[in-house]
Amino acid sequence: MTINTRQLSGVLLVVAATAGPSVAQSYPAPPGRYSGLPQAVGPAGEPDPGMRQAGGRPFAAGQSAVDRVGAPVRLASEEAADPYGTLTGQPAPQGLADNGLPKYPNPSAGSYPSPYYTNGPGCAGPLGRNGRIGYDLYSYTGATFAVGEGRLARELQVGSMTGGGARSLFFNTTHDAAWAADLGLSYQYNHGSVDHFTTLELRQAPTVVGTVRTPRPDILAPLAVRGLSRTNFNFGVGRDWWYWGPGSVGLENGWNYRFGATVGGRWGTAHIDEVPQDTATNGTYARRQGVTHGVYVESHATVEVPMGAWILFGGLRTEWGYDWMNLFPPQEGNLHNFNILATVGIRF
Repeated sequence: MTINTRQLSGVLLVVAATAGPSVAQSYPAPPGRYSGLPQAVGPAGEPDPGMRQAGGRPFAAGQSAVDRVGAPVRLASEEAADPYGTLTGQPAPQGLADNGLPKYPNPSAGSYPSPYYTNGPGCAGPLGRNGRIGYDLYSYTGATFAVGEGRLARELQVGSMTGGGARSLFFNTTHDAAWAADLGLSYQYNHGSVDHFTTLELRQAPTVVGTVRTPRPDILAPLAVRGLSRTNFNFGVGRDWWYWGPGSVGLENGWNYRFGATVGGRWGTAHIDEVPQDTATNGTYARRQGVTHGVYVESHATVEVPMGAWILFGGLRTEWGYDWMNLFPPQEGNLHNFNILATVGIRF
């Protein structure tokens, strides 16, 4: 019997359509080290007929070529979201919502709140006897006035002050007040008057003969104060109050107003630039430098604007300070200073 080309093609199609199930049944997947995995993620073996396949894909293994081509495609939009089942191939255990997320604090929502969730207690649950801890980063600049009864205060003019620092805020449970620990740096400069001369100690340069340096004692000479510079490390403890609601990040309901005060100390270095009257003998410039320390009291009032995960604030800062210095002998060198400063910063 002669088989033409059309008959041969039909025979091959029938063989291909019926060979799939025979091959699948004749060569089952041997149990191996993957046999304990869920059927949906195991690399070998036939799928459980009851196991749901990922949306948009028909069953592949255990079907003939004709069945795989003709199987209807299920759309992902027709299936319920089940992230736990998709990842593990198992039903969600007790304690999880339908979407596979923890049932806290709202079983219907099935979600866990962010620390910045403004209408909830945050990730740590209800607050206890203590409130949150906040952090301020701030800077300031403005005018500094040297005042006092000594000659140095009368020689100095209005100067400038700039600085900055960081504050740790330990809130109460209602978050409308907080204790603060403050650390920072500051720099002050006051101009002097080169036309007013005062008899002060002048350090003379040592004499040098070959390799021998011979120091010379200080002398009294008429000097004018050209300027005073002070660089200090500041440390203090304070208290802040908020008047339009909580002041912690994530709890503010809108713009807020804060008033606070700090008491602290300073430690640093200072130097005076001096101009000798007799420039021919004593040169055109003299400098006297030393360690300074002091105390200060400051108050600040700021307006605050919530910016999501942080708060922007700005306002006014006023300070009174007293510095102990030995830079103006034999005249009194200690200074009162009063500072009026504009401040700006962020809280997080």
